[in-house]
Amino acid sequence: MIEEVIDWPTGPVRIAWNGTNKPALPLTGAHGFCFHRGEVLVCDIRGRGLTIPGGHLDEHESATDCLKREASEEAGVRLTNIALVGFIEVDHRNNEHFDGRYPLRSILAIYRADVSEAGEFKPRHESTDRRFVPIDQLPSVHHEWNAVLGEALRVAGSMNPR
Repeated sequence: MIEEVIDWPTGPVRIAWNGTNKPALPLTGAHGFCFHRGEVLVCDIRGRGLTIPGGHLDEHESATDCLKREASEEAGVRLTNIALVGFIEVDHRNNEHFDGRYPLRSILAIYRADVSEAGEFKPRHESTDRRFVPIDQLPSVHHEWNAVLGEALRVAGSMNPR
């Protein structure tokens, strides 16, 4: 298992790559590697920096619907060929400042998708910019690149689109 402790604004968080083994924990969010013409989509999120699109699930929302909504809100794109890459476990137990807004331990679904439409970008919600970067540059531009995301990208890149 690949795992790492990263610093989120709320404090240290242990994340672990579980592949397609879904732990018996609540699913709280979805993120995706969204490919377009040989590049990958990143969004500049206010207060965070460049990241792949994604976020927390709304009530009664599926993970794939969450990713579609977040990609639309953050980047103004539509997605097709969405496929599950795996799950990241998120563990706040060592964070003395944990606020309890989300479960102490949960999972995020990670997807790969193709961008089918990329209209003109208009900043809204928390996103201030959208760009497509060469896949090999993602680790250098992502605001908090780590080994867990690296493994998820490796798997996503090896998957054949539908």
